[in-house]
Amino acid sequence: MRKFTYITQSFAVLLLLVLSSCASMPDPEPISDKYARPDEVIAAGVPVINADGTYIYSPDGGNFRYAGTLFANADGTMSAWYTTPGGADPSSLPAPTELNGQSGTATQFNQAGDYGALVYTFEDPFYYWGCHCPGWSKDNAGTIFSIYEWQGSVDATLSGSALGTVDFVPYKDNAWLDLSVDNSGYGDATGNAKFPAGTYMLYMEYVQNDFGYWQGTAVPDGMSFYKNGSQLSWVPHTRVQYSSPLEFGFSGQIKYFTASSADIKAEWSEQPDDPAVAPTTDEGDAYYAKCASVVKAGNYYYMAYQGSTTYEENYDNSVFIARATTKDAVNWEKWNGTGWGGDPEAVVVLELPEENVYFGAGEPSLVVKDGTIYLYYTYGIAVGQLDTYLMTASATDENWPANMSDKGLVMDRSAFATTAMDGASVVYAEEVNSFIAIHSVNNNEVNSYFAVWQSADGVTGWSHIGTIYSNTRVRARYPRFVTNEEGHVPASGIYLISYQFGTSQSKWQTYMSSYSFAQ
Repeated sequence: MRKFTYITQSFAVLLLLVLSSCASMPDPEPISDKYARPDEVIAAGVPVINADGTYIYSPDGGNFRYAGTLFANADGTMSAWYTTPGGADPSSLPAPTELNGQSGTATQFNQAGDYGALVYTFEDPFYYWGCHCPGWSKDNAGTIFSIYEWQGSVDATLSGSALGTVDFVPYKDNAWLDLSVDNSGYGDATGNAKFPAGTYMLYMEYVQNDFGYWQGTAVPDGMSFYKNGSQLSWVPHTRVQYSSPLEFGFSGQIKYFTASSADIKAEWSEQPDDPAVAPTTDEGDAYYAKCASVVKAGNYYYMAYQGSTTYEENYDNSVFIARATTKDAVNWEKWNGTGWGGDPEAVVVLELPEENVYFGAGEPSLVVKDGTIYLYYTYGIAVGQLDTYLMTASATDENWPANMSDKGLVMDRSAFATTAMDGASVVYAEEVNSFIAIHSVNNNEVNSYFAVWQSADGVTGWSHIGTIYSNTRVRARYPRFVTNEEGHVPASGIYLISYQFGTSQSKWQTYMSSYSFAQ
């Protein structure tokens, strides 16, 4: 059902109550069915998305783009800065660790229904785990590997969900078949660069021809092996890679794109070779630069972005600032704590009690209004809580990151703390004369939707005023309004919104729709 709140004589009193009190908005409803969503709430100032949406980018070979800033330029074109793949280099990995040697015996699994289940307790996180598999002088054997958290028995483990799956159909004779964070989809689903320490089962199903294993020379402590449910006295020749490619590279960088016209059917440029902003080795943004927000103030374009020294995505983040004199610049100057250029220093950094637990600070939004720069950012120092905080500075100060005023918490999103959501993207909407924020909720599920917030001055009175999902795709995330160079949606401009959707980062589609503000 869709609830509309209109400005009419009969509902004037009710509308005033809705707009004057955050408490009048319903909290997200418990989801008992995966297809259920809360009722839509459309109040004045809420963007109503039209049914004209279309794909503007589909990834090729995992070449993702997400969390963009989009400008409608004065010449009728569009500009965008998207997060794109980084420079991780698997060839730089050290040699994997073989957990036992290879004996001279090979064992076939050659009937439908045959499977092997290898169980091992890892004391440290790992990137991939695999077995040495013969093909009996053929190159067309086939198997499917899946990895599970061990639940005490093969049957109990299989009753749960696999963390990741990869097929090796066919594989070459005597190949190492390694299930990794990347090829299994586990990294896309979780953002993790490694499987955490723990006890796992590598489940390997027969698919075709003569799949099998070289037997190992020993059975390492904490390891066991099952064939079709029965434990065997031997285990396969097996190995593990404890290092992640991201420890020798980085996962994300920010690149600049253009579109031929400011409409949803515009033709977008190809991905450039050189980044606008990339991580700096051994510095605070070493493992990724992502989630760019760009505005122009004075002679410069300024970019706020999220970076981290932790290669596990979405942990231990800080907010950084960079600048350039042109939109298409590469290698923007980064704020270094006292000026521009050289090694970056975060403008929002946290003293976190431990690593790989808390989000930190990230997913920023910049807006320029009446000579002030507004820097909004997501701030999470408690597990599951991602509220929005604000700093402001003078837009005429070229060293404004050194002179910001901390406004603290402005958007309490604790009502959504149990859901998967992204940071609130903030703009100034001239038609409704207010600051508008939007973020996704349940963005990993088919019951995803967008929550909309509003504030008259951008600092106080932020209220959750709307819930929308009509004419949006499922598993939607990172909604972004197309704005001008100050982060405004002009009253006389085009009204376009873009977002990503899909089951995994490497496959996220980018979608764009027109919209109008409810009156």
